[in-house]
Amino acid sequence: MGASLESIPLLPLFQEAKKYAEQDPNKIAVIDRTKGQSFTYRQLLGDVSATKKWLLEKAGLESTGDLEERRISFLVPNGYDYVTMQWAVWAAGGVCVPLCTTHPVKELLYTIGDSQPSLVVIHPTFEKVEAQLREHVDAIPFVTFEPLSAASEPSNLSLPPFSDSLSVDRRALMIYTSGTTSNPKGCVTTHKNITFQASSLVNAWEYSPSDHLIHVLPLHHIHGIINGLTASFLSGATVEMYPKFDPKTIWERWQDKGSSTMFFAVPTIYSRLVDYFDAHIRGTEQEAAAREGARALRLIVSGSAALPTPIKSRFLEITGQTLLERYGMTEIGMAISCGLDVEKRLDGSVGWPLPGVQVRLADKETGKIIEGVDEDGIIEVKGDNVFLEYWNRPEATAKEFTADGWFKTGDVARRAANGAYYIQGRASVDLIKTGGYKVSALEVERKMLGLDSVQEVAVVGVPDDEWGQRVAAIVKQRPGTAPLNLDDLRRQLKEEMAPYKVPTILRVVDAIERNAMGKVNKKDLLKKYWPDA
Repeated sequence: MGASLESIPLLPLFQEAKKYAEQDPNKIAVIDRTKGQSFTYRQLLGDVSATKKWLLEKAGLESTGDLEERRISFLVPNGYDYVTMQWAVWAAGGVCVPLCTTHPVKELLYTIGDSQPSLVVIHPTFEKVEAQLREHVDAIPFVTFEPLSAASEPSNLSLPPFSDSLSVDRRALMIYTSGTTSNPKGCVTTHKNITFQASSLVNAWEYSPSDHLIHVLPLHHIHGIINGLTASFLSGATVEMYPKFDPKTIWERWQDKGSSTMFFAVPTIYSRLVDYFDAHIRGTEQEAAAREGARALRLIVSGSAALPTPIKSRFLEITGQTLLERYGMTEIGMAISCGLDVEKRLDGSVGWPLPGVQVRLADKETGKIIEGVDEDGIIEVKGDNVFLEYWNRPEATAKEFTADGWFKTGDVARRAANGAYYIQGRASVDLIKTGGYKVSALEVERKMLGLDSVQEVAVVGVPDDEWGQRVAAIVKQRPGTAPLNLDDLRRQLKEEMAPYKVPTILRVVDAIERNAMGKVNKKDLLKKYWPDA
């Protein structure tokens, strides 16, 4: 990618990274477990500079030195290469469109087609996927990312020059929503939004340069990008990155007591950690070290889905850790969080508004602001954390805001007398939260109706202690087709959708009840087929 150093704009994130690189040339920013290498803040800034130059050349904009908010899609695995790619796009003045490493080709093509990037950057890890994408994308150039290696003497590396060339009001990141009521939308945030979201967490959760985060979350998602990467780097912490979550690896890692301080995950991960402990560690020689190691972490956070009380209680029994719960979404980052003090981690609550974030409740039908306590209302949010726009969808953007500028989340909550919020669920039953992901029941239904054997279908979320909800499909089969079973259904749908969206429960019925308007009452279906849930 070239040896000469391009200037890096003094965006807040880069300014802080420069400070840590100058204070300690050996300060580690990223430990990449796939590569088995560590990378300093100093090397990170140098690699970002070189990658910026490479991006501008590939985009044909080396003479201007600015991507001018052009979108750059990239498919890069979790690790140092991802961080460098993300920062290089920002340094060049572009907008990051990270692609999900587990999505099937059809979903990747949708994201690329909708965002219309100037470049699609593919890591060699995804060489086979690249070949399939290229078959369907003609007008957008593809380029291959060259994997990076740790320098032998990182402290001797020179820092690149810095400039004040970019405004924090520039568009910076486009993350796609789950497509609850329509196709997924590109949610655009600015550098100002990103910095505010991360700084708010740094303030509330007290990140510091002494922190060491074990990072296992996907990086096409707000949780992994902002909570995991941006807030950590803004505070000079070290991020140890793994390609995916494995309970055995995490328990072994925690037994190195005191070598890590933070862990962020979704409820499904904590369920798997508990199950692994009970099956493989409890009663063995490792038990004491595992318990003590987990207890030594200063902060363990659960989010992206409701945390079932049984999982929270079992994790507390094993580790002595009361999981901290918070509430956020793609459009707003994190908005509400329980406190660092254990006394402020209330069971069933997501806590209080984060620093600088305004939160209110409004009546779903009238829009009237709810001032009292213990009343259900739609959560509305205002502040510098709130996104700029849905890409190329001005009407959809305007629809999600009130006349006085508050974002309508679509989630229902109650506020207690102490000001803490308790999430009651989505205003619509068509959003299923499973394993930390949001799944659109309508999207799954659309895909299933494309199968020859499916005549009618209703998709619902069945409550589950491990997953939060499981995706369940109630199907009226098309006459004359071969009998439908769950294994065949899942195999067909995995070619169309991400694995977490594919139903894990199937009920084949003679008819799906509808009202006079032809609509299905999904609450009635849940009561009929899963009365105990």
